[in-house]
Amino acid sequence: MAKGIREREFQNLMIQWSLPMGWAYTAGRSLPRKTTQTVVVSAIRDALLRFNPGVIDGFDVDAVVEEIVSTVNAVEGGLVRANEQVLRLLRGHQEFRDTDGAWHALKIIDFDHSTANTLVVSDEVTITVPGKTSRRLDLVYWVNGLPLVVVEVKSPTTKSSWADAAREINDVYVSEYPWFFTANVFAVASDGLKLRFGAAGAPTNLWQPFRSTADDENLSGQADVHRSVELLLNPATILDMLLNFALFDTSGGGVDMKYLPRYPQLEAAHLIHKRVLAGGSKGLVWHHQGSGKTLLMVFTASLLLADTRTESPTIVLLSDRTQLVRQTSGVFTSAMGDAYFHQPDTSQELRSLLANDVRGVISTTVHKFADAGANLSTRSNIIVMVDEAHRTQSAKAKSLAGKMRAALPNAKVFGMTGTPVRNLATDTFSLFGDQADPGRVLHRYSVSRSLLDEATVPVMLDPRPVSFEINAERLQAEFDQFADDFDLDDPDRELLSRKFGRLTSVFTNPDRIQAVCQDIVTHYLAGAYRNGLKAQIVAYNRELAVAYTNKINDLLSGFEALQVLAEVGKHDGISAEVNISVSDTKVEDPAMRPYRLSAVQEEEQKRRFLTPDNPMCFLVVTAKLMTGFDAPNEGVLYLDKPLKAHTLFQTITRPNRTWVSPNGFVKTSGVVVDYIGLAEEVQRAVVDPTSPETGKGGGFVTDLSELVTEFRTAFACIEDLLVDVDGLDLTVHGYESVRAINVFLDANAGAAEVFIKDYRLLARLYPLIHSDKRVAKYRDGFALFGSVYTTLFKKSSDEERKERLSELGPMVLEIINAHVHSFSVVTSQETPLILDAQGISVLKELLSLVRPKSENDSSDENTPSAAEILDQIKAALEKGVEPGSVKYTALAERIKQLRDRIIQNAQDALDFLSEALRIARVIVNAEKHPDETVIVLDDDRVGVLSRIIHDHAPSGLTITERNLAEEIDQVVTRALARTWDNADARNRGVRRATAAVYRRYTLKPVGEPYDSTVAYIEAHYLVD
Repeated sequence: MAKGIREREFQNLMIQWSLPMGWAYTAGRSLPRKTTQTVVVSAIRDALLRFNPGVIDGFDVDAVVEEIVSTVNAVEGGLVRANEQVLRLLRGHQEFRDTDGAWHALKIIDFDHSTANTLVVSDEVTITVPGKTSRRLDLVYWVNGLPLVVVEVKSPTTKSSWADAAREINDVYVSEYPWFFTANVFAVASDGLKLRFGAAGAPTNLWQPFRSTADDENLSGQADVHRSVELLLNPATILDMLLNFALFDTSGGGVDMKYLPRYPQLEAAHLIHKRVLAGGSKGLVWHHQGSGKTLLMVFTASLLLADTRTESPTIVLLSDRTQLVRQTSGVFTSAMGDAYFHQPDTSQELRSLLANDVRGVISTTVHKFADAGANLSTRSNIIVMVDEAHRTQSAKAKSLAGKMRAALPNAKVFGMTGTPVRNLATDTFSLFGDQADPGRVLHRYSVSRSLLDEATVPVMLDPRPVSFEINAERLQAEFDQFADDFDLDDPDRELLSRKFGRLTSVFTNPDRIQAVCQDIVTHYLAGAYRNGLKAQIVAYNRELAVAYTNKINDLLSGFEALQVLAEVGKHDGISAEVNISVSDTKVEDPAMRPYRLSAVQEEEQKRRFLTPDNPMCFLVVTAKLMTGFDAPNEGVLYLDKPLKAHTLFQTITRPNRTWVSPNGFVKTSGVVVDYIGLAEEVQRAVVDPTSPETGKGGGFVTDLSELVTEFRTAFACIEDLLVDVDGLDLTVHGYESVRAINVFLDANAGAAEVFIKDYRLLARLYPLIHSDKRVAKYRDGFALFGSVYTTLFKKSSDEERKERLSELGPMVLEIINAHVHSFSVVTSQETPLILDAQGISVLKELLSLVRPKSENDSSDENTPSAAEILDQIKAALEKGVEPGSVKYTALAERIKQLRDRIIQNAQDALDFLSEALRIARVIVNAEKHPDETVIVLDDDRVGVLSRIIHDHAPSGLTITERNLAEEIDQVVTRALARTWDNADARNRGVRRATAAVYRRYTLKPVGEPYDSTVAYIEAHYLVD
């Protein structure tokens, strides 16, 4: 592979960072191995002799080396199984027969003293075999001649990213030379700005950063990569991963998997292990919901069971829900085997296991301790790990948790949670936290770190409360008449009022069910479905879960839904299914019995939901699967049930798992659509009780309104910064505007740094909110700022370019995609954008929004600002007619009346808009008939309505009417830009476009203000 000098320099830099950790450098071409060999045979032989004194004398050493090499080179069962077998050998778990026929385990690696091993880092390591293309690996880290780590790097100054490096490892090296990776602990990919590690051959979405929770979260760029190298490529870390943390799932029944720990899992597992060895009795592990607590328990149990100092412990994995037990059991059974694994079916079986001192892992629920009694087992090497430690855990003796503690009085208890609760009834910190730990937390992996590491994605809260109207007096009168007719006394009336006056009556209203389900289907098909994501719906109760499922399936089989499915082309039909708790008792509601699922049926349902191509796209629940259900491909959760505290917290984190679709779509955020209005309750639910800023949200749930506000604030900061730039109009995106801003930034010390900081915030926010109508007015200005940022980037030093390079491309692409998307949305109701000559011309115009025009482009006029235009209108009025004339008075008075108008309701707002349209039409017509009225402007006839609204809108005019006015002016812009065959075609086209705008604002395209809109638009280009 051809390499640029910068890539080679970064490669050398990684070698320099590795030397102080004990690695010795040997060039790949100087290694004592043939290019066809996977290992350095002489180094393996030397390790066997050094680490097995006395024992090795009874062996034919060369025969042992040959057996090791043969094992390393065998990949018939697939790479994951081969890797498992070789790592088992390297851990010293494989025995060899000596010359006398006796079997012995031989040490190949010294895990207790990492630097006692032969540690070599090599660059440009060639691997080849006759008939295959020779390949050259960037860096290989050898331990006793075994290639434990492979590194692929990319230049920080090219388009290639760490993901390209990872794909090269997977698609080229692993694919063509799998035997070189049978001894691999992990692979590393870096572009100099980011570093990720993962199991060789694993999808790139499973590759993770490696950092430390003790480090500054703001560490980035080359400093972040340097720190990752120090932590991850330290020989002690590599050997720790090999010995304790590389686990496998090769039990059959699915795809073979290799599990590697995220750095917080590794840190927490070691802290629990250390506390157990020190005789500590408890600890609280607080990791953000969705960041992998189940695997943390697997890694911790593996670490504890492998250490002889723990004296063969019993590890109890405690859950409060059966499905969590099954989930945990599946991971343990596949990753560790079932020799030490027990899953009691009954309370009696659990009591028997503990009373008989069975060692290994016991996975059970807290409910099975209900009749356990006191002092069931008094051993101190029982270690209880409680999943979701905030639930059913109480200090009260009569609680289930209290009975568990009474049964195992000397057990060491560790709580795993992403939702710690602190209240009088349940205090997670008091129950599990050691007083010596800061904030009573043994290990903490925060929301912010989880998002920074891309271990989880942010959740956007989209509030859509369902409003309804009620005539209370009329309702009461009808109820009283009803009661009178049936001669009901006051107690009967009160009973009926309480029974039917509950929230249930509102939720079960057929009109509300129709409205909510229609909104769910429309929202899902417009967004999440197109990206392959699936949806979960939380309904108020079981009956509504069934009703929603039926209604959604009806809507999904309707004409509008089928049109979307045909357009996307994934499925002929999609469906919703319900998952609710239904008992098999005699008292169960007969209407619910058809929805009872067996354990096998439920697992099959979840499998179909987790399968991207399966047409089951909606899962409707009311209590089950709101917690403890990991569905990475869940993109949106529709919440139509009042929830509080930790239940709400866990429910809204369902969409926060990372996911990459089979066709490469990367999930960057989840969405919670809230029909209840739980924004304030959400903020309370995500509070960090140990944070010095208690009371603020946890940082992963964001109300879109907050993002819009943050965007507007940052935009205003840049506006304030540029307020002294002469003649600048943020709606004009051209060379002169970019040049004017650059001149200003160059002339004012520190201004460029301020601009860059604020723009980078805008660029991070814009992809999340660009479709929100409230930011439409900022798009031109944002595109202009993007062009300025591009010019600043070009002038940056190499170091600055390295820091900004990874952000620049996505920012520009987001701007382009947003404009293409917006254009498509506008035209999709009429004529789709086709890539013919006219379509290519449109795309070129969109591209120009993020590229400054050349100096030779003289077509870009410096358009006056809105204030200047209105001043010109006033001046033209005063100049063109006598101030006292009827003509002047009428027009000036109409403008004045607009300014003074009071908006009290929606109809007032529409009336105001109609009047503004009529005034705008008069102004536009002024140029065509200068002898009848005044000449307003020479060259600017577009945007008159927006400018009138901008300067004369009274308080009370909502953003909706303002946006509608802006879109009307956009219709003018597009109409002026088009070439029409004839006047009739032009008129039909403008009416279709205008009608489309009105439909988007749920206004009827008839009457006012629609008629005035058409008249205003036609005034711009009708030729008399």
